[in-house]
Amino acid sequence: MQIDERTIGDVAVLDLHGKITAGDRFIRDTIQALIARGLRKVLLNFADVSYMDSVGLSAIVQAHLTLGQTGGQLVLLHVPKRIGDLFAVTHLTAVFERFDDEAAAIRSFDPCERTVAQSRD
Repeated sequence: MQIDERTIGDVAVLDLHGKITAGDRFIRDTIQALIARGLRKVLLNFADVSYMDSVGLSAIVQAHLTLGQTGGQLVLLHVPKRIGDLFAVTHLTAVFERFDDEAAAIRSFDPCERTVAQSRD
Protein backbone atom coordinates (compact mmCIF):
# COMPACT_ATOMS: atom_id res chain seq x y z
CA MET A 1 0.00 0.00 0.00
CA GLN A 2 1.10 3.55 -0.71
CA ILE A 3 -0.26 6.86 0.57
CA ASP A 4 0.18 10.17 -1.22
CA GLU A 5 -0.59 13.19 0.93
CA ARG A 6 -1.80 16.57 -0.22
CA THR A 7 -3.34 19.44 1.68
CA ILE A 8 -6.32 21.55 0.63
CA GLY A 9 -6.74 24.39 3.10
CA ASP A 10 -6.74 22.73 6.51
CA VAL A 11 -7.79 19.31 5.16
CA ALA A 12 -5.25 16.54 4.66
CA VAL A 13 -6.20 14.44 1.64
CA LEU A 14 -4.68 10.98 1.70
CA ASP A 15 -4.76 9.28 -1.69
CA LEU A 16 -4.58 5.56 -0.95
CA HIS A 17 -3.11 3.16 -3.53
CA GLY A 18 -3.12 -0.63 -3.67
CA LYS A 19 -4.46 -3.03 -1.07
CA ILE A 20 -5.26 -2.22 2.56
CA THR A 21 -4.52 -5.43 4.42
CA ALA A 22 -3.21 -6.97 7.61
CA GLY A 23 0.22 -5.72 8.54
CA ASP A 24 -0.16 -2.29 6.94
CA ARG A 25 0.68 0.37 9.47
CA PHE A 26 0.73 3.17 6.91
CA ILE A 27 -2.68 4.55 7.78
CA ARG A 28 -2.11 4.53 11.54
CA ASP A 29 1.36 6.03 11.23
CA THR A 30 0.21 8.66 8.76
CA ILE A 31 -2.75 9.70 10.94
CA GLN A 32 -0.48 10.01 13.98
CA ALA A 33 1.96 12.14 11.99
CA LEU A 34 -0.86 14.40 10.79
CA ILE A 35 -2.12 14.87 14.35
CA ALA A 36 1.42 15.69 15.49
CA ARG A 37 1.51 18.41 12.79
CA GLY A 38 -1.82 19.81 14.00
CA LEU A 39 -3.97 18.50 11.13
CA ARG A 40 -7.27 17.07 12.35
CA LYS A 41 -9.41 17.00 9.20
CA VAL A 42 -8.59 13.97 7.08
CA LEU A 43 -10.09 12.83 3.79
CA LEU A 44 -9.25 9.27 2.72
CA ASN A 45 -9.45 8.86 -1.06
CA PHE A 46 -10.12 5.22 -1.99
CA ALA A 47 -10.17 5.83 -5.78
CA ASP A 48 -7.08 3.66 -6.32
CA VAL A 49 -7.72 0.98 -3.66
CA SER A 50 -8.27 -2.44 -5.19
CA TYR A 51 -8.91 -4.44 -2.02
CA MET A 52 -9.38 -4.06 1.72
CA ASP A 53 -9.66 -6.86 4.26
CA SER A 54 -11.15 -6.78 7.75
CA VAL A 55 -7.84 -5.78 9.33
CA GLY A 56 -7.62 -2.88 6.87
CA LEU A 57 -11.16 -1.92 7.86
CA SER A 58 -10.06 -2.02 11.48
CA ALA A 59 -7.25 0.42 10.64
CA ILE A 60 -9.80 2.84 9.15
CA VAL A 61 -11.99 2.55 12.25
CA GLN A 62 -8.98 3.13 14.50
CA ALA A 63 -8.01 6.21 12.47
CA HIS A 64 -11.57 7.51 12.90
CA LEU A 65 -11.43 6.95 16.67
CA THR A 66 -7.97 8.50 17.02
CA LEU A 67 -9.01 11.62 15.14
CA GLY A 68 -12.26 11.84 17.10
CA GLN A 69 -10.35 11.79 20.38
CA THR A 70 -8.36 14.82 19.23
CA GLY A 71 -11.39 16.74 17.98
CA GLY A 72 -10.76 15.72 14.40
CA GLN A 73 -12.82 14.12 11.69
CA LEU A 74 -12.33 11.45 9.04
CA VAL A 75 -14.29 11.45 5.78
CA LEU A 76 -14.17 8.90 2.94
CA LEU A 77 -14.00 9.63 -0.79
CA HIS A 78 -14.53 7.42 -3.86
CA VAL A 79 -15.19 4.20 -1.93
CA PRO A 80 -15.43 1.33 -4.47
CA LYS A 81 -18.57 -0.82 -4.34
CA ARG A 82 -16.80 -3.90 -2.98
CA ILE A 83 -15.28 -1.90 -0.12
CA GLY A 84 -18.55 -0.04 0.40
CA ASP A 85 -20.23 -3.42 0.81
CA LEU A 86 -17.73 -4.22 3.58
CA PHE A 87 -18.74 -1.01 5.38
CA ALA A 88 -22.42 -1.90 4.92
CA VAL A 89 -22.09 -5.48 6.20
CA THR A 90 -20.31 -4.23 9.31
CA HIS A 91 -22.90 -1.44 9.82
CA LEU A 92 -20.21 1.22 9.55
CA THR A 93 -22.06 3.22 6.90
CA ALA A 94 -23.72 5.09 9.78
CA VAL A 95 -20.31 5.98 11.22
CA PHE A 96 -18.50 7.30 8.16
CA GLU A 97 -19.49 10.09 5.80
CA ARG A 98 -18.80 9.03 2.21
CA PHE A 99 -18.58 11.21 -0.86
CA ASP A 100 -18.04 10.75 -4.58
CA ASP A 101 -17.16 14.42 -5.12
CA GLU A 102 -13.92 15.76 -3.63
CA ALA A 103 -15.11 19.38 -3.40
CA ALA A 104 -18.24 18.31 -1.51
CA ALA A 105 -16.12 16.17 0.81
CA ILE A 106 -13.82 19.12 1.55
CA ARG A 107 -16.82 21.38 2.24
CA SER A 108 -18.25 18.79 4.66
CA PHE A 109 -15.54 19.69 7.18
CA ASP A 110 -16.86 23.26 7.43
CA PRO A 111 -19.45 23.54 10.25
CA CYS A 112 -21.27 26.33 8.36
CA GLU A 113 -21.61 24.11 5.28
CA ARG A 114 -22.94 21.28 7.46
CA THR A 115 -25.61 23.54 8.93
CA VAL A 116 -26.70 24.73 5.48
CA ALA A 117 -26.77 21.18 4.10
CA GLN A 118 -28.79 19.90 7.07
CA SER A 119 -31.30 22.72 6.77
CA ARG A 120 -31.89 21.71 3.12
CA ASP A 121 -32.74 18.11 4.08
